[in-house]
Amino acid sequence: MKAGFICANTYSDPRAWTSFAPPRGLYDAEVGRRTLATALEQARTADALGFDYVSVSEHHATPLMCSPNGSLLAGALTQIVRQARIAWLGPIVSINNPLRVAEEIAMLDQLSGGRLTVFLLRGTPSELAIYNNIDPAESRAITQEASLLIRKALGESEPFAWKGDHFDFARVSVWPGSTQKPHPPLFASGMSHDSVRFAARNRFPLAISFYPTPMVAELTKLYRDECDAAGWAPGADDILYRGFIAVGETDAQAAELAPRFAPQAFGNAKEDVGKGFGSLQFCGRPETVIAQIEAFQKATGAGILDLGFGGGMTHEGRTLESIRRFGTQVLPRIRGF
Repeated sequence: MKAGFICANTYSDPRAWTSFAPPRGLYDAEVGRRTLATALEQARTADALGFDYVSVSEHHATPLMCSPNGSLLAGALTQIVRQARIAWLGPIVSINNPLRVAEEIAMLDQLSGGRLTVFLLRGTPSELAIYNNIDPAESRAITQEASLLIRKALGESEPFAWKGDHFDFARVSVWPGSTQKPHPPLFASGMSHDSVRFAARNRFPLAISFYPTPMVAELTKLYRDECDAAGWAPGADDILYRGFIAVGETDAQAAELAPRFAPQAFGNAKEDVGKGFGSLQFCGRPETVIAQIEAFQKATGAGILDLGFGGGMTHEGRTLESIRRFGTQVLPRIRGF
């Protein structure tokens, strides 16, 4: 099993945690500077400890992830993360020009020396409404067409035209070209039954975020079944799960960190298999966390964990301790899972 560290650039003053899209007046530039410095220090530490990935994600109007353009933070990480892959998980393609996203992917792949992995996000209903007023019901189709277009734009060596239901480009030719051939790994969403079927039928690796184990197991089983029907078999590295983790010296110490993780609810839990965000999936001392990860892997078949150690309000020093404890005592033990 492989593991990534989420470089969230989480705004560290809890007074800003009032709601989605809190008032801008709650932002303090000095706190923001310290927050970013801490995020970069944590990324360096994760890289030095042997994490396989350091990831960033695009999110809007929230102090949880102050990265409205994840490519900027990913670009900075290419200069300080020397061994781990840079995982842009990911651009919200439903609200961005897909050709611009393809160009940024190619540029980041060049900057990283071919170490880029990408998850093409749909975005949350709250972000769609606040950023571009896109109908959430339409955003799935936009995301799926954009994902196919981005993959083709990165993989084709000759210019081509694209005319679809949502995008119309007379000539597509992305420069610079990506370093990895035919393109960096591109994950698609597994957050609903329909998304899982799309990923399987179009041979995309699958990424699922924050769902509880039974829901992840349901979706990954569907994915493997649909892949089989489509004539191919995904490997362990084709299933990525993003979740929160707290590793304490003892189970009791880890439990003290749990309330600091700030769950945020997005969407309607009755829609398809449900939407949830912010659950603390793995929590305990190293031995406890190892057992939890082993049980999760057996239930879901996920081969990559993308882990958030800060939650929303975890103290910076305790977060770094948790990262180091995972890197030295947990990561070596889960490699064989």
